[in-house]
Amino acid sequence: MNDELTSSTETKDSNWAADVPFLTLEDKINATKKASNDALKPLSESGSTVDKTTSEKNKGKNKSSKKGRKAYLIFLSSWLVTLIAIITVGLIYFYHFLEDYEIVYQESLPYHTMDKYMEVFNGDMSDVYELITDKPETSIYENKENVIGYMSLLLEDKKIEYEEAIESTDKIPVYNITADGYLIGKMNLKQASLRRSYDLPIYEKDSFEFYTDPGRSIRVKVPETCSVYLNDVKVSDASIYQTDTVNTTYFDEYTTLPAMKYYKVSDLYEDPKLKIVSSYGDEVKADFNNKTGVYEVPYFVSKETEEEMISFAKSAVKTYTQVITREVSNQSLYGIFTKNNEIVKSIILNDSSFKWFPNHKTTDIEDEIIEFIPYNEDAFYCEIKHTQHMLIYGVRPSDEITDTRFYYVKENGEWKIVHITY
Repeated sequence: MNDELTSSTETKDSNWAADVPFLTLEDKINATKKASNDALKPLSESGSTVDKTTSEKNKGKNKSSKKGRKAYLIFLSSWLVTLIAIITVGLIYFYHFLEDYEIVYQESLPYHTMDKYMEVFNGDMSDVYELITDKPETSIYENKENVIGYMSLLLEDKKIEYEEAIESTDKIPVYNITADGYLIGKMNLKQASLRRSYDLPIYEKDSFEFYTDPGRSIRVKVPETCSVYLNDVKVSDASIYQTDTVNTTYFDEYTTLPAMKYYKVSDLYEDPKLKIVSSYGDEVKADFNNKTGVYEVPYFVSKETEEEMISFAKSAVKTYTQVITREVSNQSLYGIFTKNNEIVKSIILNDSSFKWFPNHKTTDIEDEIIEFIPYNEDAFYCEIKHTQHMLIYGVRPSDEITDTRFYYVKENGEWKIVHITY
């Protein structure tokens, strides 16, 4: 092949001058270079072909590489978008989960349950009473209405609050309830069998204790012939704590005097409605003694009998005073004293020792009842301040005052003086 190339070259070189006889030297040099280049052109073209083929192959590879890279980028982008979408949706769901969990968690806290129970204190006190686990005990004279009334009065215009107790736990929360800072009750909560979402607890009341103090009491003093009622319930003799009898034997022959009995009822939530009923079936008023703190009903009789007693007492004292002042004879004493009364005998026997009264005239009398006790229908006591206004010798004023204490009984249906104390 080289020989052919050489021959071809020589042939062209040997004829170039004849073909172009008038070329200059520079032209010849350029022509020679051109001929050389033309001679080498097949080799160059061959190399070019190889390079072109390689380049085309490389271009193909590059195109394939670009296509793969583009597909990869598309895939990667799609994957990232998908991943971001998944993460975003996951975060949204997680946020809603946290939000819902927080709501449920807050609702599961025990103090929210306490808040609901505390709302009861703003309403009717009977609702608070119904919350109490072990209802307060009452006596036979009271019922739950009295307890509710006591609670209402206790909490009136008070600020009701609660605080967690020291012994409180997550399973059994315990809260102290106060009124203006004073402890009035305790609420125990417990976890119910049902659960909230996320297995969070539901709290409910386990027990509620309201601290009650039935600290009221009442004492009543009445004759034994009377019956005592508290809130329309008759008080039994078991409540009698003291009995007073009339310490005198003056009446023993004629009648039995009723004793005075003292009743006491304690452990009451409210001041009871007091009613006293006499043996006649009439309601009797009791007066409160501020010194002793006792409701007292004195001995009493019917109004008619009382008027009869007082009328005789005034008459008897007047007669007695007239005997002493020598206005009537001693024989008048027999009409006002009981039969065979020793006092009458004593007055008659000691007649000479009595005060001497000169000639006088009684112009007026004045009676003041100091004390009157009608023990029963057949006996009474009466102290009368009897003032007898006199004129000595018809001109000199003088008063005779009798304040002797007289005891009276009925003898054979008539009132008589049975005893006197000076």
